[in-house]
Amino acid sequence: MSYLRLYAGLAMAAASAVVMAVETNSAKASPTPFEEASMLVEQNATDGDTEVVISGTAGDEGLRRLYIKSPDRQRMTTLLAADNTPGMREFAFETPEPPGEAVLAFYPEGKYVLYGESTTGEVFRSVLTLSHELPPAVTILHPAQDAEVPAGQGLTIRWSAAPGIEQFILEFENESADPEQVLTLNLAPNVTSFRIPAVLMVPGGEYQVGVQTVGENGNIVAVETTFTTAE
Repeated sequence: MSYLRLYAGLAMAAASAVVMAVETNSAKASPTPFEEASMLVEQNATDGDTEVVISGTAGDEGLRRLYIKSPDRQRMTTLLAADNTPGMREFAFETPEPPGEAVLAFYPEGKYVLYGESTTGEVFRSVLTLSHELPPAVTILHPAQDAEVPAGQGLTIRWSAAPGIEQFILEFENESADPEQVLTLNLAPNVTSFRIPAVLMVPGGEYQVGVQTVGENGNIVAVETTFTTAE
């Protein structure tokens, strides 16, 4: 009887080991998608430069390992955290911004694999599609470049329409404040003006306005203008 009990115990242990192995392999074969992940092109039409931006958020734990594979399956970016650290949960990478669209030669269109492993062993994987198609740029109609406008009054920013976009992003920045003050707004694609309240228009201020068009693929094209307020 003791041999039978021993045999049964060994059989149960072996079965448990098989189940654990199957579950482990299954977990590795079916990683969790990143909570947020994006890969897009940002172009500043005013400055004439372009960059690729990759960002994401994993789970509640930090990432110990993160890498990105190109459409031809080559590793392009690798991030490793030391074993005695909690890792990084959120990340954002921006490429250099050479003139024109030169950076896009290093990031061809196609599907990129974003892979990460957390400090607790959880695996994350998402497939991101990069497109080089850019939304149209707008023209800022008011205020004009290097204009001086009255202080203590509201200012209506106006720009041209951009058919077929997902949304506008408006940035209004007081560059003379310390620290700089920035107002960022997401606006519907049919909006072509926004009034800045008078309280934000201080005398002798230096300001920058940026209007970004966001395409349905997430790509962004920005235009900017600067102006001052009278003393």
